[in-house]
Amino acid sequence: MLLAAALTAAAGAAQAQPASATGSRAQTPAPAAPALTPKRSFDDTPPPAATADPVVIMPTAEDTKACLDKLRKGATANGLTLADWDKYTAGAKLLPTTVSSAKGQPEGRESWWDYIAKTVDDERVADGKMMMKKVGSQLNTIAQQYQVDPATLVAIFGIETNYGRQIGKTNVLNAWLTRACTENKPLWEKNAYASVRLLRDGVVPADNFVGSWSGAFGMTQFIPTSFYELAADGDGDGRIDLYNSLPDALASTANHLRKRRAKWTMGLPAVVEVRLPVDLSATIPPEPDAEYVGSKERRTIAQWAQAGVKQGNGAALKLSSGEGEQAYLFAPTGSHGPVFLATVNFDAILHYNQSRRYALAVALLLNRLQDRPGLATPWPTDDPGLSRAQIKELQDMLYDFGHDVGVPDGIPGAKTREAVRAEQERRNLPQDGRVGKRIYDAVKASWPPLAAPARPPSQPSQQ
Repeated sequence: MLLAAALTAAAGAAQAQPASATGSRAQTPAPAAPALTPKRSFDDTPPPAATADPVVIMPTAEDTKACLDKLRKGATANGLTLADWDKYTAGAKLLPTTVSSAKGQPEGRESWWDYIAKTVDDERVADGKMMMKKVGSQLNTIAQQYQVDPATLVAIFGIETNYGRQIGKTNVLNAWLTRACTENKPLWEKNAYASVRLLRDGVVPADNFVGSWSGAFGMTQFIPTSFYELAADGDGDGRIDLYNSLPDALASTANHLRKRRAKWTMGLPAVVEVRLPVDLSATIPPEPDAEYVGSKERRTIAQWAQAGVKQGNGAALKLSSGEGEQAYLFAPTGSHGPVFLATVNFDAILHYNQSRRYALAVALLLNRLQDRPGLATPWPTDDPGLSRAQIKELQDMLYDFGHDVGVPDGIPGAKTREAVRAEQERRNLPQDGRVGKRIYDAVKASWPPLAAPARPPSQPSQQ
């Protein structure tokens, strides 16, 4: 393969001449390489434009009845009686929000730099470090029992539900019934049956079995089938409660990371930002939307170092966990953006959630929680993403300029995007409604306005 050839050539060059100075690159670029087909997230299809809203399909009463009738036939083969099925699916309905969200997942509809900017911001890092101190004793016990780094569990907790603050409001059974009937995947049907089992077994609250639009629930967002396979009793009380027992949630997550095909290796980073020599960089497409995943070309850390790969800051490529660990190149935004070596721990995160955006967010938050440096290479854009604090500040400033943004909450909803479009028009800027650094800087440079409107005591939510 092209990458293998480049590695061989680079390794040979490294042996033939002294190592170059830190951060330097090869003097002679490699010959032009044939174009590679970049791998993309979400079934290898490009994500829709960030401003495009998915079409909402409204399931009818007939759709719901046909769905339940079809699934009812498989209830007994999935550990349920027909009486169980009828009892817990009475009043069930298909959810338009789940249908529309499945067509345009948040991780897939945003650019990498927008998603990472708000999910791995200083606020989430600070909250994570505070959480590690608060539950340190229990966390360390679970980490040692399952051999998973404590910060990893906290990072997943932080990305999944913002440390328990956002567990979701969607009825989990209805979410899985909707997905089973509209996405035609056997695993989704199994989760619909498992949801009924959870209710029958009294594992989850019958009147408040809620979670994400996709059907994940609890503090670290388990799906029902994974609960029966991997959930663990972390506090030793004889039952598993993923809503109210943080030890149960963290132990279950640790068990998941250790028992899937890609098993977590304690002490090993999930990703390491790297700087490539020119010949290796030439094997990666340069376009910002050309996500490159070289998972079929794995080498040891020592071999990557021998080929001229350095850490993102230009330092020698070394890991305290050892040079024999294998890794592969991962360039989410092509060769001109941050490039990483992804290890088996990155794969373990992907087994927890198959979105590579999610996995990178967890990996980068993990690095920050362990006091590793942030990204050295900027994202390939002239309009970077904003942290949640910056988004809230922008919302406050837009309000002062007379725009209705609802409640300034750090979440760029429809009202915020419309306010940005109006402000862009007022400033003769392209009117794309993008909530990014460009409009943030423009508004901040002229803030405060001469006459800011008085704030009402309460404002309607923009959600």
